[in-house]
Amino acid sequence: MAIYATKQDLEDRDGSMLYNFALDRSTDTLNDTWIDEALATADDEINGYMSRRFVLPLPTVPDLLKRQAIVIGFYWLGDRDNQVTDLLQDRYDRAIAKVKEIAAGKVDLGLPTPDMPPEGSVGKVELVQDNERLFTRNSLKGVL
Repeated sequence: MAIYATKQDLEDRDGSMLYNFALDRSTDTLNDTWIDEALATADDEINGYMSRRFVLPLPTVPDLLKRQAIVIGFYWLGDRDNQVTDLLQDRYDRAIAKVKEIAAGKVDLGLPTPDMPPEGSVGKVELVQDNERLFTRNSLKGVL
């Protein structure tokens, strides 16, 4: 099952492109296997970048990532039978660049990262008490 985008997301974005890339000519229906494979490949590609910055799976999927997954999914559907156009290649390149920016921290998704504590633990104070110092200026008088 796809993580970042669904078949319905692809259909909502551009139904005619989806039918062009995923129509099984022998049955005149959308081939769900091809769609699932393209979306799974998009998920894997996004996760490859995102795992460097975020703990996966993400608690929620931001719309920004969903849009990139849709573009990447269309690319892999078109690539399945060599239908990648210059426009599709350009969109794919821009989507991957955006995912790289997110992974590099240049674009903030508002999600907790491994370096950033989860909400709820921020603002708590821990008091640490140390033992009394054994050597002070007064106790070492005359030694130095």
